[in-house]
Amino acid sequence: MKPFTYVVPKSLAEASEAGKQPNTVLKGAGVDLIDRMKERLQTPERIVNLLPLKDELAGVAVEASGELKIGATTTIAQLEQHEALANPALAGLQAAAALTASPQIRNRATVAGNILQFTRCWYVRSEAFHCLHGGRGPTCLAMTGENRYHAVLGWMDCVRVHPSNLAPPLLALDAEYSTRLGDKVRRRKFTDLFPAEPRAQTAEHTLEAGEIVTAIHVPKPAAGTRTAYCESREKLTFDWATTACAVKVVLAGGKIAAASVVLGAVAPVPLPRPKAAALLLGEAPSATLFQKVAEAAYAGASPLAHNDYKLVVGKAIVREALEQATR
Repeated sequence: MKPFTYVVPKSLAEASEAGKQPNTVLKGAGVDLIDRMKERLQTPERIVNLLPLKDELAGVAVEASGELKIGATTTIAQLEQHEALANPALAGLQAAAALTASPQIRNRATVAGNILQFTRCWYVRSEAFHCLHGGRGPTCLAMTGENRYHAVLGWMDCVRVHPSNLAPPLLALDAEYSTRLGDKVRRRKFTDLFPAEPRAQTAEHTLEAGEIVTAIHVPKPAAGTRTAYCESREKLTFDWATTACAVKVVLAGGKIAAASVVLGAVAPVPLPRPKAAALLLGEAPSATLFQKVAEAAYAGASPLAHNDYKLVVGKAIVREALEQATR
């Protein structure tokens, strides 16, 4: 690694101001950052450590309104183990946290870090390859190269996939996020955190330089809400998802009154599928219905040379998530 200045701020305002400086990165646990620095794909002059600001950025709490507030530097293990996630309405979020990485990483990695992590595409993460998304080449090498883990939906000029386990269930739960930029505090829909057009060289998130995610907010679930998260992977131990799906259903009188379907690991961003979710409305849960929803969730897919298996496996994961949520 190249030498850098290590900044330990005493406040959020100080951290944000430091983060605005050129060639500066903000870090929580730094799990993703260290990987990139080892390859010299990122060589920051300054690293701002957010972990000391745990009084402002860490912890899980149920507010008086019933809203769940998750601090940005809360570890994934702390989120998974919090008693609030025993609620069937939050089962999908708990499952996603439990499936993330390994126990060692879950006890170190943060919630915001998981959501904001850089794509795991091996072309952009290797010094040996010069690809478009990394800003060092003219084209997306995965399009015509080894692409068995890459996108089948929502891609434009780059077929990377978004690696976050937590983002799909948070989108399904209609979460919001808060940020701090200097003295400016904002709260926005979780969908606003991801680019509407995820082109090459577009960041995986929409944050400004120095803008710090402070918390994630999950609204109080309506009565009858149930969620689930399922993913496929090549091995059961520490591995990245090949496909994923988070669903939310609101059951009333044996029928589905509201629903969300969000795909993960198949597009450059976590991908809501509202047309697929709309098929569930007013219907009683059934295998036939879930098959229709799964087909609709992957409508318009454009698989590459080595990843058309994602359509078959991904549809099965959608069905499994819906079955879990409606049991």
